[in-house]
Amino acid sequence: MTELRLKDLTPHSLQALSPQLRRAAQYVVENPGEVATRSQRSIARTTNLPAPTFTRMARAVGYESYDALRETCRAEVLGSRTHLAEMAQELIEADDESSGIATRHAAAAIRNTEALFAGIDPGELDKAVETLARARHVALIGEMSAQPIVEYAHYLANMSLNGWIVPGRGGTGMANDLADLGSDDACVLFSIKPYAARAIAIAGIVRAQNVRLIAVTDSPLSPVTAYARQCFFIRTDSQHFFPSHVAAIVFFEAVVGMAARKRGKESQERIAAIERQNHQLERYWQDRPATNEGG
Repeated sequence: MTELRLKDLTPHSLQALSPQLRRAAQYVVENPGEVATRSQRSIARTTNLPAPTFTRMARAVGYESYDALRETCRAEVLGSRTHLAEMAQELIEADDESSGIATRHAAAAIRNTEALFAGIDPGELDKAVETLARARHVALIGEMSAQPIVEYAHYLANMSLNGWIVPGRGGTGMANDLADLGSDDACVLFSIKPYAARAIAIAGIVRAQNVRLIAVTDSPLSPVTAYARQCFFIRTDSQHFFPSHVAAIVFFEAVVGMAARKRGKESQERIAAIERQNHQLERYWQDRPATNEGG
């Protein structure tokens, strides 16, 4: 049998499963550690699904048996161990007095970021960056908690790259900006649970207009994956009541930097021109020479 990995379970194949098998698949994708360390019967009790459902699901996605899927989960868990995260965990456990919520949250952010880049195929990332660097326009879409993240990505990109927009921003209507997009353009859509209904609707619109859609989301079962040409999956584990966006910020910073590098001299000249304008408009704080007013 061809060796499979959890990330090989494509969004389209998972979306094609029956609702019950999809529930089982979602649990496995989101909890490989549980599947790797607990019995099939125990997992069935946790999910309130019949144990044979997991066997049927494993075969439906290409495994010979549930045990083969479980071995993949074990490899996934072992392969996702990260040095920085382990160091942070050791720091937490070394002194109970310092293991406050801030420290635990920082450790989770490190794990999220390490897991993101450990799981990215460099070739796929370079392909996405090439798409963005060559696109006429790049639309950045994010709703609810994702909105400030794409706003920040837009601020970064606008320093070095022409044509990056946040549709509906700055007085223009969302519909107007989306209507201008076509096959020469690209879209990066950031969406995590709870998924924003408008973000999914926008994904459908840009797909229908043949815009190259890149999704940044948290699960292969995210509804946005059905519309995307490429997907990058991001963990948002947090010690707080809200998901952590640290890994997403690092991802967008890296992608914008890589796209600027591909644009080369054009990006450097744009940054220089913007800096000159900021100096002329006195947007940068300057330490003025001291004045001798009193003699």
